[in-house]
Amino acid sequence: MVKYYRHLAPDHLLQICHRLGPLLEQEIPQSVPGVQTLLGAGRQSLLRTNKSCKHVVWKGSALAALHCGRPPESPVNYGSPPSIADTLFSRKLNGKYRLERLVPTAVYQHMKMHKRILGHLSSVYCVTFDRTGRRIFTGSDDCLVKIWATDDGRLLATLRGHAAEISDMAVNYENTMIAAGSCDKMIRVWCLRTCAPLAVLQGHSASITSLQFSPLCSGSKRYLSSTGADGTICFWLWDAGTLKINPRPTKFTERPRPGVQMICSSFSAGGMFLATGSTDHIIRVYFFGSGQPEKISELEFHTDKVDSIQFSNTSNRFVSGSRDGTARIWQFKRREWKSILLDMATRPAGQNLQGIEDKI
Repeated sequence: MVKYYRHLAPDHLLQICHRLGPLLEQEIPQSVPGVQTLLGAGRQSLLRTNKSCKHVVWKGSALAALHCGRPPESPVNYGSPPSIADTLFSRKLNGKYRLERLVPTAVYQHMKMHKRILGHLSSVYCVTFDRTGRRIFTGSDDCLVKIWATDDGRLLATLRGHAAEISDMAVNYENTMIAAGSCDKMIRVWCLRTCAPLAVLQGHSASITSLQFSPLCSGSKRYLSSTGADGTICFWLWDAGTLKINPRPTKFTERPRPGVQMICSSFSAGGMFLATGSTDHIIRVYFFGSGQPEKISELEFHTDKVDSIQFSNTSNRFVSGSRDGTARIWQFKRREWKSILLDMATRPAGQNLQGIEDKI
């Protein structure tokens, strides 16, 4: 064989494999450019044809099916999203739906500005909705919290009392209270029915960095959490029936060295866990299973400050983002937190990076 095919190089087969991908890419583009594989499936397969890559369209019966108690994932080559009518009909049959089907991404391109209102004398850095979506709250550097109607943009009320910039706001799950934190080290709470002040909470010695109402229900007992630039986290106990807040919080001082600040926080969907991020690179997790908040974990895997953190709406997983350029997905398994690293510096093998520049 070698005698008859002397013109073939030792790596001839490897060169053929390298050439197949680009040639097929010109005819039928793959779904993830730059990823070269011999074992791909769907639009990544070297055996793909126009027929095999044709978009799949599900009928109403397929949309109504459940897989492991949840609506099935759409296939990779799924075509146009189902109509809202089909999605609502499937939800009527099984009581479940996927948000991306009810509000497909194609809807966003038709969105336009509803209102533009000049309502504050200074910058607005805090915005949140109430639990019904009918009111918008804005917190500004002019020390005011304002309530607006979402339908026509009317100003409904102005909440006063803070002496410095508003740093964060939170609405409780019963939609009866709003809490606002400020750089004046105070937390002020107002009743959403009457707009009357309910409490002024003093537990921090520096600016408030985040506020979170816990979704955990234990009778009428509820918790409000607050983190501060003083490196502390406070848990404020309040009563859902009377709306009275205990002015003496359960307090944790998390300052292993001077200058450490607690930056962000997030409750799990059921309220059993609270995760926080801070400038000392550590993620701290608190547990409410015993009825009282207690710290159960300190996760030191990031190499720079953890400035964003968010729990999943459907599981006990959460994601943390850091200034070190990485994000981690955490999950509680076998009585410990395990993470998957998402490194923003990595790129798919074979992807052309020329002309690509990340900008912050």
